Amino acid sequence: MVFNLKESPVYKLVRVNGNLTFDNTTDTHLKVKHLFIRAGELHIGSKEYPMEKNARITLYGEKQMETIVYDNAIEAGNKLIANVNVMKIYGKKRSWKMTRLHQPALKGDKHFYVEPGLDMVAGDRLGLLPTSYTSDAVDDVFVTAYDTTSGKVDISTTLNYYHWGRAESTGPDHDGLDMRGEVLLLTRNVKIDAEDIQSWGG
Repeated sequence: MVFNLKESPVYKLVRVNGNLTFDNTTDTHLKVKHLFIRAGELHIGSKEYPMEKNARITLYGEKQMETIVYDNAIEAGNKLIANVNVMKIYGKKRSWKMTRLHQPALKGDKHFYVEPGLDMVAGDRLGLLPTSYTSDAVDDVFVTAYDTTSGKVDISTTLNYYHWGRAESTGPDHDGLDMRGEVLLLTRNVKIDAEDIQSWGG
């Protein structure tokens, strides 16, 4: 069966006993309280043909809603994916997942520098990880422009924290440890998320 709904209703239970494949020619969004891959398979893209469109699964449910009992020993809550067979997901290929800062990024800046030549585009979501003793000094930003020649990244908001960087790795001077700030690519065209209700995400 091919799932090709742009926006599905919220299903109480989807039990997969055959093959459920997400359409790779259109954006799709499956909304479900309980997804049970029992004797079948769920496929979103493949190794040979990764998903090029946007595919999303959103899980729904509340703490006090009814649960599903599989047998006398196993009880599953709601707002979950239970997989006891095959689930394969292949999203759009990107040339990078993580890069490093090539210059210090200052608090209040609306730009920073990473390596040039990446397939970074406007709209990409990035995470700048801490380079200090403050473990929660993370910046979550969206790209407005990227210069493939210089590596300059323009962002939609100002940075809340300082992140250290330089053009060359510190590895040769620190037993292989590169201490430059890490910049993670957070954008994915395949997403699994959940409604946040009663402070209970999923």
